Amino acid sequence: MLRVFIADDSLGFGTLAAAWLEATDDLEVVGTARSAHEAIAALGEAAPDVVVLDRLLPQPEHSEEVLAHVRANLPAAGVLLVSGMPDEELAGQARTAGADGHVSKAANADALADAVRRVAAVRRGA
Repeated sequence: MLRVFIADDSLGFGTLAAAWLEATDDLEVVGTARSAHEAIAALGEAAPDVVVLDRLLPQPEHSEEVLAHVRANLPAAGVLLVSGMPDEELAGQARTAGADGHVSKAANADALADAVRRVAAVRRGA
């Protein structure tokens, strides 16, 4: 079972993503946060395998704080960057930020779950 934490300031996307991931047999949502401060405070106890991280939480520097915290304190955890921006731009942002993968907020349930699994596999191989 992969443990997933969702950090997204959008109540709609965070709720939908959690419901989609919980509907799978191999993914468990172990926490959610709507700000960088909430995420950083909760990540240690949640101990996720993957963090689904909004690129704009609500600003890019906030998501960068969370990503830096994950790398420093949960080095085995993968980071999946999500955003509504065009895929090419999001891919570039993910590379620049040091995330393990990316997926559009327009993705469906299967695409989101597959992206979480891919990121977990990348970190296991890292």
